[in-house]
Amino acid sequence: MIKVLTVGMMQENAYFFIDDKTKHGFLIDPGAESERILGKIKQEGFIIEKILLTHGHYDHIGAAKEIRKILGCPIIAHAEGKQYLEDASWNLSAHHENGFTLTADQYVQHGDKIILEKNPDITFKVVHAPGHTTDGVAYYCEKEKVAFVGDIIFNGSIGRSDMPGGNMNRLLSSIREQIFTLPDDTILFPGHGISTTVKKEKMTNPFFNLYE
Repeated sequence: MIKVLTVGMMQENAYFFIDDKTKHGFLIDPGAESERILGKIKQEGFIIEKILLTHGHYDHIGAAKEIRKILGCPIIAHAEGKQYLEDASWNLSAHHENGFTLTADQYVQHGDKIILEKNPDITFKVVHAPGHTTDGVAYYCEKEKVAFVGDIIFNGSIGRSDMPGGNMNRLLSSIREQIFTLPDDTILFPGHGISTTVKKEKMTNPFFNLYE
C-alpha cells in the first residue's frame, strides 16, 4: 500500500509505504505539516517503523524530528546526509525558514538493505544517486517494483544541481547508471509531482538522448 500526502509550500510528496497485512511500514520524506502526517497515521492505523530520507533538503526533512519525537521511530539517511541535516545552510532552511537542524539515527550506504521488521519479505535497497545533492538516494523495492527517488528525477525532468553539493554531470551519470538500470516497469515516485516509470523516462525525458 502506497499513500501520499503533498505537504508544505514546496508541495513535497511525503509517502507512506505500508504492508497491507500488518499495517507496519515506512514514512518517506516527511517534509512539513507534522500534525497532518501524524493525523493520517492515526486515522489509518499505520505503525511507522522507520523514517527514510531521500536527501537532506528542508522541504523533505522538516517534519521528521517532530514525528520521531511522537512515534519513537528512527530517522535513516545516507552517510553524506550528515552535512545537510546538521547545517541549516546546506539543508536550505536558513534561506527559506528560520533554520533548523537534526540528526539521523542511522546513516546508510549504497547497497544497504532496509528491512521491514514485521514482514522481512519487504526490503528496500539503498541506491545512491548523487548530483542534486551529495547524499541523494532512491529506495528501491524489487518485490513491489517501485522506487522512491526524491529529487533525483521527475516525470519529464530532473533535479536541480545549483545548490550546495549539486553537480549536473554527476546527476546525469547517476540517473543513467543507477535509475535507468532498474527494470523498465519500475514505478518512480518523485519528491514533487506525479509518478512515472523507468521506461517512460528513458524514452521521453528531455535531459537524455537515447542515441548519445
